[in-house]
Amino acid sequence: MFKEGEYLFATEAGVTVEELRSLFSEFGIIKLDSLIVHDRSYHLILKNDPGLATLEKKASAFGKIRYIEKNQILQKYKK
Repeated sequence: MFKEGEYLFATEAGVTVEELRSLFSEFGIIKLDSLIVHDRSYHLILKNDPGLATLEKKASAFGKIRYIEKNQILQKYKK
């Protein structure tokens, strides 16, 4: 299961938050937070989710994103 409009991604060194905001701004950024500073990983929530394929194309064209994936929902199981 995945959360609609939520993604996790990591960048190459030297990418600024301003560059990332510019890259994804057309989809309405609700949240863009750093998860792991030394790994340059981020949590992104978009208002208008274009889908993973579109974001992968955009990330590839930008050339400074190592990976992007949907944010998976982890569920606890009752014992």
